[in-house]
Amino acid sequence: MQPKLVLFTVVGVSFSEPRFAFETIVPRDDSTLFLGYLGVLPAVTGSENHGESYDRVGDSRTVRLSDGATFREEIVRYVRPPVRDASTPADARHDTAVAPASRTATTLDAAGQDAVAQDAAGHFDCDITRFTGILSRIVSDATARWTFAPGTPGRTRITWTYGYRPLPGRTFLVRRVIGPLWLRYMRRSMGNALAAIVAERTSSQTAA
Repeated sequence: MQPKLVLFTVVGVSFSEPRFAFETIVPRDDSTLFLGYLGVLPAVTGSENHGESYDRVGDSRTVRLSDGATFREEIVRYVRPPVRDASTPADARHDTAVAPASRTATTLDAAGQDAVAQDAAGHFDCDITRFTGILSRIVSDATARWTFAPGTPGRTRITWTYGYRPLPGRTFLVRRVIGPLWLRYMRRSMGNALAAIVAERTSSQTAA
């Protein structure tokens, strides 16, 4: 029987609209967001698209890491959030990251608003395969799921869930040894993403 995915989730709150947050983070060069952790977890150094684009379901690319390893990433869901109503005010405060202990997340605190938020959310989901390097001896594949869901007016709740599928006999290693470091890496990367949104918003306001 194939091992189940070991899932890790972090959440960030951006004081920008979902469409702005999505279009700032998703097309961004990954090497500016995923910078590695303590010299143990490698940074992203670049990627090569396998086609002309990387913004449609089925598009794929090869991602390179600082330790020389690579993996293949394929888009399985790509949904831009709708453009907000012009009458909705935007909040100009800074973005903040939070990292709940729970490995699952809802898009809003009020359960009755979850369905509405999901309808207006953006999604960027990828399947990851063909690991090389040390990960190829630990996991068979992985998934990455990003959701950009509206919160209160002018805010976005960004949820990033990453799941590794361990090779047989490797579940404890992934969950208890790699997992804690990986979760810290995800939190730091989410912070980088939120900082990028702030920088882009500031740049846009200055240009205007």
